Amino acid sequence: MKEHKSALTAAALLIFMLVAVLLRAIPHAALVDGSFTSLIGTDAWYNLRQVEAIAANYPGYAWFDPMTAYPTGKEVAWGPLFPLITATLCIVAGAASRPEIVYVAAWVPPLLAAAVVPVVYLTGKAVADRTTGLVAAGLIVIVSASFFARSIFGFVDHHVAETLFSTLFCLAYIAALAYAARHPVTLREPKTILPVALLGLGAGAAYLLGLLVMPTIILFALIAGIFTVLQAVRNHLDGTGPEGLLIVNAVTFALPAIFLPLSGFMVDGMSLSLYSVAHVYAYLLLIAATALLAGISLALKGKQNEYLAALAALTIAAVAFLNLTHIGKVMGSGLITFFGRDMTATAIREMAPWDAGIAWQSFNVGLLLIPAGLVLLALRFRRENRPELLFTIVWSVVILIATIQHLRFEYYLAVNLALLAAVVVAWALQFGVGKTAAYLREPETKKKKKTVPTAEIAAVAMAVLLVGTLAGASASENLGYAQNGVSRTMLADDWRNALEWMGENTPDPGVDYYAIYDPNTFAYPEGSYGVMSWWDYGHWITFIAQRIPVTNPFQDNVRSATGFFLATNEEKANAAGSRYIVTDGRMAADGFPSIAYWHDTAALVDPYAAGLLVAVPGREDTYSIESFYKAAYYETMVVRLQAFDGTLVEPENALYVEYDTRSVPETGYPLLTGSQKISPAEAEAAVEAYAGSGKAAVFGSDIRSPAGTVPALKHYRLVYESSPDSATSVKIFERVEGAAIPGEGVIEVAVVTNTGREFVYRQASENGTFIVPYSTTGNPYDVKTIGGYRIGNEEITVTEEAVTRRA
Repeated sequence: MKEHKSALTAAALLIFMLVAVLLRAIPHAALVDGSFTSLIGTDAWYNLRQVEAIAANYPGYAWFDPMTAYPTGKEVAWGPLFPLITATLCIVAGAASRPEIVYVAAWVPPLLAAAVVPVVYLTGKAVADRTTGLVAAGLIVIVSASFFARSIFGFVDHHVAETLFSTLFCLAYIAALAYAARHPVTLREPKTILPVALLGLGAGAAYLLGLLVMPTIILFALIAGIFTVLQAVRNHLDGTGPEGLLIVNAVTFALPAIFLPLSGFMVDGMSLSLYSVAHVYAYLLLIAATALLAGISLALKGKQNEYLAALAALTIAAVAFLNLTHIGKVMGSGLITFFGRDMTATAIREMAPWDAGIAWQSFNVGLLLIPAGLVLLALRFRRENRPELLFTIVWSVVILIATIQHLRFEYYLAVNLALLAAVVVAWALQFGVGKTAAYLREPETKKKKKTVPTAEIAAVAMAVLLVGTLAGASASENLGYAQNGVSRTMLADDWRNALEWMGENTPDPGVDYYAIYDPNTFAYPEGSYGVMSWWDYGHWITFIAQRIPVTNPFQDNVRSATGFFLATNEEKANAAGSRYIVTDGRMAADGFPSIAYWHDTAALVDPYAAGLLVAVPGREDTYSIESFYKAAYYETMVVRLQAFDGTLVEPENALYVEYDTRSVPETGYPLLTGSQKISPAEAEAAVEAYAGSGKAAVFGSDIRSPAGTVPALKHYRLVYESSPDSATSVKIFERVEGAAIPGEGVIEVAVVTNTGREFVYRQASENGTFIVPYSTTGNPYDVKTIGGYRIGNEEITVTEEAVTRRA
């Protein structure tokens, strides 16, 4: 019978694993286009860059990358395990070309999601029983929008590996704790220590795997620390010896404490978010704290009042340590990283708080099952001192709090949801199935009426209803995303085309894309250069174009990018060593507030635009909030490049606006009271002459029509555009020294782009000189001038050498 159950369990797990892969493979059709496989999100492209480097130098890992964050390069702050697993599978599968590597790598997240299934089963079984494990294994296949999305085909990122190896650690740690609780350990008998130490060694090895994925595994050391304090108190009050817990923690966390200094990849400094010595201190402190608690318990055995007094003194000492010592402050800052918020919580989606809407969309009725499962575990722990129960409670509560603070931890919480929901189901089945089944089987006679087991039937029905709703709602949400939502996160064709063009038509920056460099000896070669764009696009530039972005989705050098794109004076626009600038329509429109936010979190878009209440026609007392663009918006580099192609703009009309500020205290916005399009000079004069009770201002009449004259850019020329429509086009500009031409007035030249669009580049003279960026002869790009420059009737030829000032 036992073998029969084991076979059925294995079959069920295999089915769950297969379903997990098949569901996550749904986006395959949308992402694979011939030999090109698109990926989901932006970080996936950088992970592929790491996979390519490992495959070329197997199993070497680049802890420093000069192919991003120009002009400093990037010291990589996460571990090699996920890209190493991916590169290994690529090699085993025989993937040699770039399209083959990308395609094989896209399958890794679904495969790792399938590997989570048996780990969750074993964890559920260890915490409760086989039924709990099976229900949890089935639920993890489908629950949590975040976990599903981060383990789907094409999402080549380490999140699913974090979930897998952190859960594996919890399983191994629980197994060690449970064995130590059932087989008392005494330091005087070495034979009692060895089995627990071996299990602790397994837990330490599992922790190391998580550590080799991301330093954030330290969160689970914190969970173990909180658990240790609570379990130590329970052990003492119950008269249970502290030695088992001491051995488990000592062996488990000695392993990473020893490994990190020997690994060779520890960085300088003190930060728990990096592979620094702070990790070693944290592990040693956890071991020392466990030893101290064990010592106090042994010394004060049977003396509860004295023990509680010692704990109070220890608590005061711990608070003082966190606040008064350098190491303590580092630990405290680590807590803030996990449980606090800063500006990135607003600017980066995964660092945003887990609000009620997102929580319900992802977990739905699971939000009810989580507290129900915690209550059931707490009641069991109250009855029996089983450390695996307390650890699961602490694990779930800490991850829940971390998720509430930062959305990114939701994919960790998926495991806790599956386990706690399974606990509820298993309890309901154990409580009610027997009596319910007996009631249904028992015949009713005239002499004996059946007694309805109302509570038992209700428990079973409620559990089945809640879990069925959880599974059904999760399936609907996640399958909908897999079928229809993936396209919103794919690489746009405009960007793909632009960056493939860049890779083929711009000079090599002089850095070997596949090589591993030592940060202590590396220096960028003469002639190297960066590419300036917004940070969202940095990994695409690295992977697709194999060029070096200044900033990237790690937000390296983000202030350099904001400073450049928001500069309103070309001479003060520091391109940070960039030869090429890449813009798109979003940067000058919907994405502009993000650039402004990263530049100045207090001012935001206020220097560039104003929001006004505008009456909705035909709807009394109904207003919409509309943006009106100030002169400074049109003078920013990003708008001058993307919207105006760097040419002189002299608008015929501007928008003269009058507004009432009395609505601001109530609504936060002034009320538009009147507006008209007139010439910029007339608009400025009208503002000067305004004497009403409100205020008046001049704005641009639309996103492409500025409030006043915008001068031409002298050092930037368009070299490629993905389409003629600037609202959607990706444009690439080259920064050049420019050719000097003496003269007065306005010089102009007709330009035809690679898409066939024509525009006229115009520039007004300054101090009797023009500095022009386009050559009329020898231009190597497909964006070319039509004829020469003209000043009046004079036509002037400008060579490529004169523009670039390169031999």
